[in-house]
Amino acid sequence: MKKAFVFVAVVMMLSTLVSCCNIEDEIEIPVVKKPTYMIYYGVVDETVIANAVKYDIAILHPRQGNITRDQVAEIQSAGTKVLGYIAVGEDLRTAGKTPGEMLNDERFIGDGSGPRIDPRDEGDLSLSNISVSGSDSPGGAGYASYYLDDNDHDGKPDVNPYFTCAYTNIGDPAWYDVLNNMLIDGQDNVPGMKEILTTEYGRGLGCDGLFLDTVDTCAPNGYTSDDNPGKTRFEWTAVGVPDFMARIKAEYPDKLICQNRGLFFYNHLLEHYRYSPRASVDYLFFESYMLDSNPSALYNEGFFADNKYNQLPKLAVEASRPDGFTVLSLGYAEGPEEYELQSTLSGSSEAGLDVLKQDIWEADDIAGFSHYITNGQLTMLNDFVLHNRDEEDETPPVWSSVYNHSTEWPPHETEPRVGICAAESIEGGARVFWDVALDKTGVVYVLYYQDKSLDFAADPDLNGAEKMILTPTVTEEYQQGQSDAYPYSAEITGLESGKKYYMVIRAVDQSESHNTEMNTVYQTVIPK
Repeated sequence: MKKAFVFVAVVMMLSTLVSCCNIEDEIEIPVVKKPTYMIYYGVVDETVIANAVKYDIAILHPRQGNITRDQVAEIQSAGTKVLGYIAVGEDLRTAGKTPGEMLNDERFIGDGSGPRIDPRDEGDLSLSNISVSGSDSPGGAGYASYYLDDNDHDGKPDVNPYFTCAYTNIGDPAWYDVLNNMLIDGQDNVPGMKEILTTEYGRGLGCDGLFLDTVDTCAPNGYTSDDNPGKTRFEWTAVGVPDFMARIKAEYPDKLICQNRGLFFYNHLLEHYRYSPRASVDYLFFESYMLDSNPSALYNEGFFADNKYNQLPKLAVEASRPDGFTVLSLGYAEGPEEYELQSTLSGSSEAGLDVLKQDIWEADDIAGFSHYITNGQLTMLNDFVLHNRDEEDETPPVWSSVYNHSTEWPPHETEPRVGICAAESIEGGARVFWDVALDKTGVVYVLYYQDKSLDFAADPDLNGAEKMILTPTVTEEYQQGQSDAYPYSAEITGLESGKKYYMVIRAVDQSESHNTEMNTVYQTVIPK
């Protein structure tokens, strides 16, 4: 039996009614236009270029696409930013090579100190104060320092069994140098960062930025089981990722970085959060938010629930920070044949129309991501999302929470923590705390405060209160991984000591309408 897909109406409670006031007349609320994007790993020709120029961003695979500088320039001439694919957690040059073949090729020998292993003592789970370069493998050496041997300690580089490429330590400075200088033409057959980003080296593609793949090499060890053929035990390499990203930004300050997955860097419950590269990341790429590449099912309901109720609120928090990023999401038109998703995507069928529209609605409207849909090989050109996304935003933000009480699988929807959650007195002011709200066009948080009681009936828009846009900082408790910690805090100064203030925080979206939710939660504080 086919699964029924129904668009769910979002029921807004009292706390999320649309404000009628013109808040932008009193404080300047930014307007944000979410970028559109496409991703394509096939050969680039005039048809691909004609499709790419419809979007704000085009992610292309330089080697598989066999792209040239002229093609990149033609796309850029329309105002489209071009990001070039590069794998950072695996060495694509080693695909299909045996350990012996690697030892006979000076490109893979380096200083001969590798492969390297986790430098922590057995049982030590902390990532703090460890060597970025790791320790000697008990199985021996002879390879470049950036290859890893944590899966079996046999003295040979560990290899991804599905793509037959050697895993790499992203943060090893020697690996950065190799990535920077690889060339698509010749022995490497893989483009490097310099070739992708500049016009003076190799093919000189002159792209606007990098699409960094295989970041998940440094995922927490518990993400893969011991009996998984593709297990990875390289979490210790996460400590070098921030410096790796920052080094790219320092060498190529005008270029963009799009990080593919690596969501663990943005989950405060994991130690990886303390090594987040957020400050260097412009775009975070979220594959398989709902629709995944499994041909036997539309999507995994448990994984989708985890994405929506656990990952999404945490990502929304990090995206909204002053040094945050934009989330690009990708759905796959695979799944059972009865849905005809690819035929629907190309316009030759309507069998999967509700499914594909639901994928857009979940990712673009509810999560606030910029969405795209393609096939599992990323070779299907289409403009389906462009024609089926709703650009209007007439609904206010909806409060959520990073603190999900659910311990069951699949996770349940989190209980929202609405508005201002806490306030404390400081010298001549106050410190306020709050959680996250979600909206399709992004959210800013506005503090309303006054030194007299609030009358929500007579003044629902709080026109009589002072207003300010809050610049959120990370709370210490959140930074240290406390599960129920508030993700945001801000200080308000210039208040009169000893006077009682009433404070409200409301979420305003970044559409032209500046839809405002109207919660009536307040806190009082008396500055010191």
